Order: sequence, then structure tokens, then C-alpha cells
Amino acid sequence: MTVPLTEERLTPEARRSVVGGILSLFVDSFDIYLPALVLPAVMDYFEPASMSATTKVTLVTVIFVVTLLGRPIGGPIFGNLADRIGRRRVTMITGIGFTIVTLLIGLMPGYASWGYGSIVGLILLRLIGGIFLGGGYAGPVPLAIERSPMRRRGLVGGVMAAGAPAAITLISVIQLVVLERFSGPALQSWGWRIPFFFGFLLGIAYVVYYSRVKEVDLEELKKSREGNRAPLFQLFNRRNIRGFGQVFLLMTGMWFAAQIVLSFMPGLLVGVLHQNPSDVSTLEIIANVATIVGMIAAGVWGQRIGRRKLLLGCAVAITLGASLAYVLLVLLARSGAGFLPIGIVAVVAFVLPNAPLGCLVVYLNERFGAGVRSSGYGTVYTLSLILPALYSVWITVLQAVLPYEYTAVVLIVIGGVLFFVGAWIGPETRGTVLLGEPAGAAAPHADAASE
Repeated sequence: MTVPLTEERLTPEARRSVVGGILSLFVDSFDIYLPALVLPAVMDYFEPASMSATTKVTLVTVIFVVTLLGRPIGGPIFGNLADRIGRRRVTMITGIGFTIVTLLIGLMPGYASWGYGSIVGLILLRLIGGIFLGGGYAGPVPLAIERSPMRRRGLVGGVMAAGAPAAITLISVIQLVVLERFSGPALQSWGWRIPFFFGFLLGIAYVVYYSRVKEVDLEELKKSREGNRAPLFQLFNRRNIRGFGQVFLLMTGMWFAAQIVLSFMPGLLVGVLHQNPSDVSTLEIIANVATIVGMIAAGVWGQRIGRRKLLLGCAVAITLGASLAYVLLVLLARSGAGFLPIGIVAVVAFVLPNAPLGCLVVYLNERFGAGVRSSGYGTVYTLSLILPALYSVWITVLQAVLPYEYTAVVLIVIGGVLFFVGAWIGPETRGTVLLGEPAGAAAPHADAASE
């Protein structure tokens, strides 16, 4: 079937929605990883000098984890709301929410003024911010995918997903500049606030931008649902639950492998394998730039050869390639090798689990009908993060039977296997019509529509 020429072109409204989707994933990742990368250097501002080093490290971990745990709360709530009142409205609500939270964090007083209240306030703000950020997936991403021409969905999805590593790269650059320009009292009192104020300005730009984006047709969403039950409940009816379970398995696998290399590997390189912190910071920037390329490539190739086929190939690459690269990284570091070969295999281990997101952004949206799409995407994207986010627990358990530096290999392999099973039991979705179909998952063999 030939796609009409008009479907090949981005209308002005579609272009605004696509740019908004890219901006949403960029701002989301900027707000999530900003404290994880910036605050460790200035935690003495929030903590008493008498606090033990292990307690300080634990508090930094808690601040990061509560954000991840807030997202599964916000995803279902705001996803359900987006299917009822509109993608744009929910995008505006969540955007205003996390923008205000980012400003409040930048204005937080320290331990000298509030005592332990400063740490409690910081943790609460991160939890609230996580809820709004989780809801931020539910509106802009489905809206952008729905308005993209069928043949360009892969490219759009890849570019949108690339907003996440682009944000982490920007944070790393800002952090390096701040640490170089400010030191001692200046950094502790106000220098650390600059990245948060920058994040606040990004949030304002995000909200202003979406104030000009047209809302989705609410009547069309309503017609595609079954009865008057809430979209979130319809997501778990007999028609949708199997598809939800399949993509939940798929995403849980991806996050298991991705979280390890994203959150655990840098600390391992510095703290256990004794690599130079500056070299590791440079490595993170290079790895994220390479991931941007990988995500776009995954989106484009998924569009060409089929998303299911691409995801199966990525699963094999994670299970075998990423795990072997990680083992080689440890062996090279233990043998005293220079940082160049260590950095090369580290980039491979980093890119392979993260690049598939460029295809998954589209695949997830194609697996749910229009009336439950925001609920499905927002819920599965955030809920699947819970078990992988507890990677420190699983590493502690595995440490009883494996050397600490090799425990992560088990989680990467588990992630790859789960990813493979999720992709294997799922259908091909390339060519699925996203608006106007019934509320069920995508047709099992939608491929013909794009030929």
C-alpha cells in the first residue's frame, strides 16, 4: 500500500509537536540527572560536617532514587489525565510543575539555616519533581508520534530519544565549567545554583513553547475507548493487558542494562578501578554523544527493516556485546592498561543498551490504541523503571557470590534476556495507524501499511 504524499510531509502543527517532543525528553533528562551530577560536589552545604562519609553517599543516592520512584506515580496519573483532557493540557500542567520545583531547589537554604530540614526539603522536592517529570512523558511524546508522517516516525522517535543523552552531555559541560570557575565558599554558597537556574529557564521555554501547540482531538480519543471507564482502567482490560505485559517486559529489560552502564559504571571506574575522574567525565560526554548517534540510527533502521526485527537484534547485542565489553573493561583496568582502550570498550558497553530507546519510543506508542495511548506509554515507561532503579540492592545480593566489579554483568545479561523475550513475543508495529483505530494494541502485522 502506498502512503499518500501528504503523509510524507510534516505539517506546521506536526512540526511544532515533534520539536516539542524533542524538547520534552531533553528537559526531562536535564531535570532528572542534574542533581545526580551536580549535588555530590556540594553536599556539605546540606549536611553537617560530623556526618559520616557513608551516610553522605547514601543521602546522595536517596536524592536520585526518589526522583526515579516519583516517575511511576506521575506516569499513570497524568497519562490517564492526558487521555481524558488532552495531551497538550497535561504537558502544560506537568511542565509548570517541574519548572517550579527546579527553581525551588536552586533557592534551597543549607544546613546552617535549616538544619536537617534542608535535606528533608531537598528529598521532598525531588520526589514531587519526579511525579511531574513522570507525567511529562504522557503528553508530549504520544502527541509528537501521532502527528508524525508514518514513514518518518522512526527518525522522529530517534531524534526525540536523543534529547536524553544530549541533556546529560549539556549537564556535564555545565558542571565542568562551574567547577572550573568556582571553588570553595563560592561554589558551596551559590555557584552550584547556576545549573538549576539554567534548568528553570529551560522549563519556562518548554511551557511557553507548548502554549502554542494545538490540542489533540478529544472526541477522537473518546470514540476510541470502550465506554466511560477511565483510560487507566481500560489499559488493564482483557483487550490491552497482554500488550501491556509484553512492552513492560521489554522496557524492564532495557532499563536493567541501561541503568547499570548509566548510573553504576562511572562510579565503578573511579572508585573501584581507580581511573582518573577527569578521564571518566570526558568519557561520559563522548559516550552520550555516541548514544545520540546510536538512538537516531536505531529509529531509522527500525523504520526500514521493522521495529521488532531491530529490537531483537538490539537484545542480542545487549546480552552478548554489552556484557562482554563490560568484562573486557574490568580486565583492562585490572591489568593496568591505558585509559584509551578502557574508554573505547566503555563506550561500546554504554551505547548498546541505550541506543534502542530511539526505536522503543515509537514502538511503545504503536502498541496502544489512541484512547489509552498516553496512559499506556506513561505507565509502562515509568513503572518498568522500578526494579532496575534498585540496582544497588541487586548488586549487594550478587556480591555474596561474585567479585563486586563483575556483579553488573549479571544484571546486563538479565536485562538483555528480558529484552529479547519481550521483543520475541510482541508483534511488528511498523505502519500502524495511530489515530482512528480502536482502543486495543497495535495490529500484529501492520507492516503492509508502510510498503
